[in-house]
Amino acid sequence: MREGTGMLIAFASSDGLTIDSHFASAPSFEMYKFTKEPQGIIHTSLSSEDMAESDDKVDVRIKMLKECAIVYCTQIGGPAAARLVQSGIHPLKVLEGTLIIDELNRLNKLLLSKKLPPWLKKKVEDVGDIEPQKEDLK
Repeated sequence: MREGTGMLIAFASSDGLTIDSHFASAPSFEMYKFTKEPQGIIHTSLSSEDMAESDDKVDVRIKMLKECAIVYCTQIGGPAAARLVQSGIHPLKVLEGTLIIDELNRLNKLLLSKKLPPWLKKKVEDVGDIEPQKEDLK
């Protein structure tokens, strides 16, 4: 992740609203960026059209998500998780059907609390220009 660009978060989702996909077979990833700018969170979507057919689905996804700090999914294999971590991306597993907005708000509250787990503290220090939103995201 490039310093000074905000913290990019990806969610494995087929519907754009919930986290409902295995990392290696996710049809799309919803991406949000925490920044200091007034807009706070920037939303963009990457779909299967962005993911060229490849024998190594994990590699394609890692390259596509290379600017992300965190990727949320319902499942991920151990080797894929290790490859994400080696690429500087922290994988998080959540229950299928978890709302993306709920996880964004949970992360925002954690950032506001300043009581960050070591891995997240490192991510925040690496980007250096994020500012949590004062209110819940809609």
